[in-house]
Amino acid sequence: MNRWVGIVSLRETAPPTPLHRIALAIDAARKRTSYQLATQVVPYARMRSALRTLGQEYARHRDWERHAYCVDLAGDFFDGGYPPSRLPSWLTIELRGLLDSRSGTWTAGGRRARAARRRSDARSARQRPVTTRRGRSTVPDAARLARPVRPAPPAIGPRPSPEPVRPYLSVERVRDVHDVTHPELCEPPVSLVGAGQEVQRIVETTVGGWEPGTAVTTWLGLAAEHRSHLYESNHAEQVTPHVLGLLDRLGATTLNVILLDAYARWATPKKAGEQSSEHARRRRAADSALGAWAAEHGLARMGAGEAQQPAKSVYEAVARQILGVLSLHSEHGAARRLVAAVWPDLDRPSTPAGADSVTLAQAAFQKEGLSYDYDEEGPDHRKVFRAVVRTGNGRMAEGTGLSKKAARAAAAQALLDSYPQRAASAGVKRNAGATSPSASAPLSYARAGKEHRDAVSDLAAMFELGRRADGLLAQALTHASWVHENPVAAAAARQRNNDLLAHHGSHVVDHLSAHLRVRRTLAKGLAPDEDEARILPAADDDTARLGAALQLSEGLLTSHGESGRGRAAVSDAVQAVVAAAWRVHGPRLLGRQPAVLHEWLSGLEHQHDPVTVFDALAATYGIAYEYTYASSGPDHLKSYVAALELRDARGRDHRWTEQVPGTPGKPEAKKATAEAVLDILAAPSSGAVDDLPVSERELLVFALRAQLDGLGRPTERQRARALARGDFGADLLATGDTEAFLAWTERVCPLLAEGGTVVPEALHQLYRKVLEDMRIGPGSLLRRMAASPGTDAASVVRSNAADAVGRALHSGPQAASVRDVVQAWWRDQAPVTGVAVRDDMRQQVFRPLPVHLAAVDETLTWGGEAAEAADARIDVELTVQDGTLHVCLGLDKVDVKTACDDFARLLSHALPYTDCMVGDDHVLLRLHGDPETALLNPLATAGINVYTSGLPERRWPTGEVANRDPFQG
Repeated sequence: MNRWVGIVSLRETAPPTPLHRIALAIDAARKRTSYQLATQVVPYARMRSALRTLGQEYARHRDWERHAYCVDLAGDFFDGGYPPSRLPSWLTIELRGLLDSRSGTWTAGGRRARAARRRSDARSARQRPVTTRRGRSTVPDAARLARPVRPAPPAIGPRPSPEPVRPYLSVERVRDVHDVTHPELCEPPVSLVGAGQEVQRIVETTVGGWEPGTAVTTWLGLAAEHRSHLYESNHAEQVTPHVLGLLDRLGATTLNVILLDAYARWATPKKAGEQSSEHARRRRAADSALGAWAAEHGLARMGAGEAQQPAKSVYEAVARQILGVLSLHSEHGAARRLVAAVWPDLDRPSTPAGADSVTLAQAAFQKEGLSYDYDEEGPDHRKVFRAVVRTGNGRMAEGTGLSKKAARAAAAQALLDSYPQRAASAGVKRNAGATSPSASAPLSYARAGKEHRDAVSDLAAMFELGRRADGLLAQALTHASWVHENPVAAAAARQRNNDLLAHHGSHVVDHLSAHLRVRRTLAKGLAPDEDEARILPAADDDTARLGAALQLSEGLLTSHGESGRGRAAVSDAVQAVVAAAWRVHGPRLLGRQPAVLHEWLSGLEHQHDPVTVFDALAATYGIAYEYTYASSGPDHLKSYVAALELRDARGRDHRWTEQVPGTPGKPEAKKATAEAVLDILAAPSSGAVDDLPVSERELLVFALRAQLDGLGRPTERQRARALARGDFGADLLATGDTEAFLAWTERVCPLLAEGGTVVPEALHQLYRKVLEDMRIGPGSLLRRMAASPGTDAASVVRSNAADAVGRALHSGPQAASVRDVVQAWWRDQAPVTGVAVRDDMRQQVFRPLPVHLAAVDETLTWGGEAAEAADARIDVELTVQDGTLHVCLGLDKVDVKTACDDFARLLSHALPYTDCMVGDDHVLLRLHGDPETALLNPLATAGINVYTSGLPERRWPTGEVANRDPFQG
């Protein structure tokens, strides 16, 4: 049965004469070379460039959905194409900002892009039109920035010069507060429910008096999984191991805030470094205790191989996953009680660092004497040891562990805990440094400026703190330099600088961020990919942006020499403010937040910084590197410069140093250096090569050669990143913009001329794999249309279109020429519907690619079936102009756009040198002949040859094509 019956819409039109129709279609296609974006007319070439730039930006921020949309849309802007007239509002706004050279809103991501933008006017005068293969003229791709673009963040750096003193104007801060709502979480597989009940029973026994809901029980079953068991139980397709990673990360941040909350109640460290090192020690001890608890109760479900000799880290990870589930379901109290029950030192100072509990117990009970008895239980691959320590006077304690040594240490510590007087005699001092809360609570400053008082008042209102936390908020807005200059005022208010609060707040911020990220990710499904599951700590740049939104610099107390607007100062202040709010509200802050904080948390992108991006690039191309640092300035204003020592796969060395203004620390210097190298490497894509200084040009030459020499067999993930970065012009080939690719090779080849442009086979393979990924890969437009759900007419059309284009990619008719294809189709079609064929090809030379014959065959079949379903005739006209074959299918009484638009778009995207356009009453197929690559440079030849070769040919037996999945080899 014809697949078009019931789908094709009929309409009554007066058919034009065949010759008239193809002339009108070709003329209309020639006129469509620019796009109307709001009030701006933008050439297609510039639209392609802008869309690729935005696509790279979204890829840099791991927004792969918008990245794919931009890349797909870029392929629609070919001369004669008819892209969507209405674009999404988010894309329209960003395109207008990027394309409007007068706008000050958009800035590039790096230093080189900003410099390139300043030189853009000088470059434009030197640009010459490039004649394209498809008959259009365009300038080199100068609009493409060297780095992806982002809205410029608010300026928070040091002021360039002192400003005159101005009268204070009250700062208007957004005080809105609202409840945080989350979408419903997905449900884990039913098979895990039984396991969840067992985990719930163990947790309930440990914490006591806890009655969780059904959803918590089910998720606890998932929390006890190890990735090896997911694979062996065939759950890995339903639940990817990344889900376990998300729960582990959330559990880790939950454990951090539980430990720091308890520590802050009794400890008064003198320096942030002391608090940080003590927290790290307590975290290791708590992790170990939780792991021993999970091992003792056999909570970890592992695969057969992993269970033979399970690592200690497996049990610790499962315990953190359980804490993550408890936090995910707002069971923070149960999570805290679990940690307290498993690790008794949560609310008190534990054994000092460097002291051994066994040695201390021996010293404390030396006169009585100690003896240890051991027992073990469990299978060989999961033994748990139990130690019982006894004194000569009958005192006794016990402990458990995964080894005899760990069990003995736990028993000794339990004995010291049970008899604190004897422990004190051994040098274990309990509650050391503890002070009463009333004596140590900080106060507001008596003579603080109005800016500071307003900031404290506004923050108290935003976080709904009342007057309870004015002292903590005042401390959060106290910079170390101010305390240094005003020791008397700080002592009078029992105040100190915000270092301790900032350290606590950094973990609170990470917990808030992880909680929101995990909730949103697991609400979408239980099969997130690596990018969706990534949770990174908030960087100083991120928290400084929040500080700018809260306008903290206006109320921050700093010395006369410190501006209070530096990134580090603002970042510390905002983390300290969040810590102050958390100490008052605790987990309530997860569900009710200031609007500014929630908006900031929602906008965190968990992206890799330039250092990590460069690390991934270096790993792909076998580039070894090392950072070295040089410092200058006094201790309190020390500035660092980072140098990057590079060595490629052939042993060649290069050194790059990036100067950063101001007084950057090591992380800032390292980040700026990596970002500069990435920006310089992107210069060929931006067209700014001629403007590079000598030193940057030398680095670019080294990096390009290193990439060519070190390219091996990148994985699918590495290829996706290379495509997003635009390595080797792969993104230009993927979007079918071969003219821009040729321009790119013309810029790159002179840089490599000295060493010779030898194209390795690995680059051919990279181009081939990238094009296969874009044409038929899991994320390709073809795959997405083939998987279109639903049984409505539109879904059926999309699925049929994908099948047809898939066949065109993988197979072709057994014919030698276009005329053979048309004649074979005419013999099959003429008996069922009226066909008129006009061949105006004459003797002009047209050399079709092999895939072109399949394109003609599938287009004729598609149009013929539509005409048959509508009981209408079909007119076919062929002509060759300037080496391009035009095939026009006239379809009267057919809604051509509804029937053929998806097919035409797919055909244009997936097939090389193929444009398919849809009009009101016709389909125009343009096939550009096999290009001559003999005169091209080696890089251009490599790319164009792969682009035109398409996918490997597969000859399928006649009659099996219709029943064969076109995406399977």
